[in-house]
Amino acid sequence: MAEQNPHFNRILDQIRDKLRAENIKLWLPPYTVSNDLPGIYPEELINQYSEALNESAEEIFEALEQLRIRAVTKLQTEQRFAKSGIATIKVHFTGSIPQGINNRLQIQTGLHVTGEDFRRSLKKETGLDAEKMKLICKGHVICDVVVSDLGPLPKGPSFSASASIIDFLMDKSLESQNLKNNSQIMVLLLSKSSAEMENQWQGKDEARENVSRTRQAAEALSNRQDNLKDDRFFLEISDQEGRPIQLPENERKALALALTLHEKGRSVLKKRNYPEALLLLLEAEKEFSHCRAQILTAVDNYGILCLDIVWCYFWLKSIVDLPNAEEKLKKCKECFERSYGQNLERLTVVRGSSGGELALFVRLYVLEAVCAYHKGDIFGTAKCLDKAEDLQSKLHINKDQLNQMLMMGFTESEARLGLRACQGDTTLAIDYITTKRQEKKERRKKEVEERKKKRLERKLGKTGTGEWVNVDSYKFLVEMGFSSCMATQALKQANNDINNALQALQDNPDLLDIPGKRSRSSFSESDLSDEQVAQVLSMGFPVESSKEALMRCLGDVQQAINMLLSTEGVLPSLSLQAVQGTTH
Repeated sequence: MAEQNPHFNRILDQIRDKLRAENIKLWLPPYTVSNDLPGIYPEELINQYSEALNESAEEIFEALEQLRIRAVTKLQTEQRFAKSGIATIKVHFTGSIPQGINNRLQIQTGLHVTGEDFRRSLKKETGLDAEKMKLICKGHVICDVVVSDLGPLPKGPSFSASASIIDFLMDKSLESQNLKNNSQIMVLLLSKSSAEMENQWQGKDEARENVSRTRQAAEALSNRQDNLKDDRFFLEISDQEGRPIQLPENERKALALALTLHEKGRSVLKKRNYPEALLLLLEAEKEFSHCRAQILTAVDNYGILCLDIVWCYFWLKSIVDLPNAEEKLKKCKECFERSYGQNLERLTVVRGSSGGELALFVRLYVLEAVCAYHKGDIFGTAKCLDKAEDLQSKLHINKDQLNQMLMMGFTESEARLGLRACQGDTTLAIDYITTKRQEKKERRKKEVEERKKKRLERKLGKTGTGEWVNVDSYKFLVEMGFSSCMATQALKQANNDINNALQALQDNPDLLDIPGKRSRSSFSESDLSDEQVAQVLSMGFPVESSKEALMRCLGDVQQAINMLLSTEGVLPSLSLQAVQGTTH
């Protein structure tokens, strides 16, 4: 992120504060006589500041002149913008910058132009390929929409109704994307190899295509309702304890999309492809913005996303995004402290350790140190680095202990996490890993059972009121010996009221209109064969219970045996009172 001497930056900040406190305006006389001439500074003012700040007179003079030039330049741009509407945009190039290209420019432009128009202006100014450029301002990607992107315009009467929507879609001017006079833009320059790839793909930018494809895949995954038909693709949103979070459909989709884009961005980040990673991470942040604050506090992903974005800024050396980086680090710290506690005490309670997340805090403190360094805050820099170093020491792993864990059959990842979580205690680490394995196994088992239940729910269908048939009530009726078809139809007609369903099965089974089944009222003991009764009696059940079970199951021997086995030979009454406890 470095571009200037941090020590001199601190002098600038201190002098700026003094000038404001003393209401000194360097852009006015006697300090500025002409915009084309150096400023005039009284000797006593320079000596006063030199003594107060303990800096040389030469440095004080240089700082005053820089502040004056900035103020005069800003005033000129504001006057120009007020008269002609021509804004000054400060540009910082980062990424694959060719030699001989100035990485800092000021571009004069109207704010009505699109991002595409602005990229053309940059191409004219620098000779760089506009298709390699990606514009980012204050953490947001600058879009450009052309008519061809929207497809053919609608015709006929419906066109007038949709005209305002189309106008909105096409209104991708710089002004509509919150750019103002004196705004700063970071321009990501894609690598040469990416540009060569784009020529093979009909002139489309590879990084943009990757982001677009990733977004489409993430949207497809987030739109899957319950992943019932194919267990190979499963996306579930859980809190920090691994429990599924129930969300409204629109928020579930937004959060699922954000998490998927974030995960893809992190995988690209590991490959050190910082420009493309930043694009994906900013897309994820856009989706997170569609979720309520209460939802974001339930998961730590948003804080990690902010950290990853600033990490990209750091490697792209984007000093112009320093204010945005500080804002994101503040959000990240608030999120971590809310999720883990100021001293990771909440994390210890929730997950049983604080080892895995220490690395996140190390990165956080390092990035806070970088921001403090570029503000000239040497004390703050040292403080943050001390915190990072202290936490990093806790992440150190003894190689002998690691090898010992590996010889026991644990994976390297498990061994490292276990040793870090247990501060190097091998015995505790073994217990920790074993516990985590069991928790993971139980969680997966529960997930599988829940998905099976959902699939059965969809298979059974809906009641007359549009609700899915209650699976627990269905299983209860089947265990009592009723056929799957009869239990399903009874619950559908009774709208999941198990008392009414039982009454229908007992008193009016013929009204259920089950093809191929005789009604309970028309089935009597005389319809039972001696062979049927003998088969049930051979299992050791009493005669009366065996006959009653066969009549309830309409002569189905296997269902009768299952019914008696499930009730240990004592058939429950079919009265309403007998099933009150099953309705909740």
